[in-house]
Amino acid sequence: MPRVATDWISYGKKNYKEFCKNNPDIKLTYDEWRNILYTFSDEFKFYILETGHKARLPFGFGDFSIQKKKRRKKVGANNEFINLPIDWKKTKEKGKTIYNFNYHTEGYFFGWQWFKKTALFKQSMLWYFKPSRVTSRLLAHYIFSDKKYQNIYKQWEELKS
Repeated sequence: MPRVATDWISYGKKNYKEFCKNNPDIKLTYDEWRNILYTFSDEFKFYILETGHKARLPFGFGDFSIQKKKRRKKVGANNEFINLPIDWKKTKEKGKTIYNFNYHTEGYFFGWQWFKKTALFKQSMLWYFKPSRVTSRLLAHYIFSDKKYQNIYKQWEELKS
């Protein structure tokens, strides 16, 4: 399947030229400009990972944080837990479905959360946030490396409208 061209990339040449046109008094090369964007993104990500606080992106994009949740357990027809993640490695070894109970995190699971109701642009409910694979794996690394991170991440309440 061929790659589909993206209409908009934050660090693309088109945006760099637009930035230069709108800010003629700021002299930056493309590489310097791109490094500023990457550095901001990394610092934003590491701030949330290290502190567990909510952080707000500029220009009304809303708040982001890491959400800590307990998974709801639903009992199926044969008294099996059907809303738990499947441990695929053990399932293939045993030949039957084995569920992952997340005992190492006391039954909690963690994920990146975008609080859409704090966004200040129209139609924000039509958009969704999906972190990159690297960012998701980094969150898993933090949780497995030190137990303190399991305690600093919170169960955030969604704002009521």
